[in-house]
Amino acid sequence: MKMFPTLLPFALIATHAVATPLAEGCALRMSEIGSMVTVQGAVDPQDWPRGSYEMTIEARQGGNRSLSQQAGKFDNESAQTADGLFVLSTTKVYVSNGGSLAVTLRVEDGDRNVSCSLDYN
Repeated sequence: MKMFPTLLPFALIATHAVATPLAEGCALRMSEIGSMVTVQGAVDPQDWPRGSYEMTIEARQGGNRSLSQQAGKFDNESAQTADGLFVLSTTKVYVSNGGSLAVTLRVEDGDRNVSCSLDYN
């Protein structure tokens, strides 16, 4: 019975992870711990060895709307995920009960472009 109080805090921390399918090398990954949501935009370096990106994050909570945007360039020097994708952008957002989150990642390399999106309610 002494273990129950020790394990209880770990049981209350729920992690939920979601990922968009890798559409033409573009992916959005989301994980949550409580009301904190982490979103990561990534690309497959075999499909996208270099280019630029723009990630738009829209959070809605009650009557409030928050919009943020991150953009930049990437190449073979970019950070990689454990499974070898280039990390383009990572952000954390607070989403209360009843809130929603819409994320869009656009990637281009001058000759072509792709986008992927994620909706969370």
